Amino acid sequence: MTHDVGRHDIVVLGGGYTGMTAALTTARRTRRHGGRVVLVNPSPRFVERLRMHQLAAGQRLNEYDIPTILAGSGVDFVCGAATSIDAEERRVSVDTAGSTRSLRYDTLVYAIGSRTETLAVPGAGQHAYTFSTADEAARFAAEITALPHGA
Repeated sequence: MTHDVGRHDIVVLGGGYTGMTAALTTARRTRRHGGRVVLVNPSPRFVERLRMHQLAAGQRLNEYDIPTILAGSGVDFVCGAATSIDAEERRVSVDTAGSTRSLRYDTLVYAIGSRTETLAVPGAGQHAYTFSTADEAARFAAEITALPHGA
């Protein structure tokens, strides 16, 4: 990402609710002033984490494609994972399927979300289920479905 003098470059890390809202709102507000917004997320799929319980219960959820959501918004999308932040140089390194891309920023929005920690509590890793991802919720649904009726 090259930097044009007079343009304010904004990089948003994380494509969940917070990151998507930040990117879309910022693009709308800075468009007239020469802002450029780039959203970085490891997956092109928008995951509604607050609906993971529905997936775990066996319901099918709508799938949303981040590039489709961002189409026409003025937000550029980079599918990749941020691997380092150089605050002094104001650069983020992003791993994009085997190659590394450097993104310059004037403003960095860090909205990568959270993960559930199961290693800190003895036994939680073996006996607790987390719904941080669609795969985790689907795995739980499959295990529940495999239980004998009435168990």
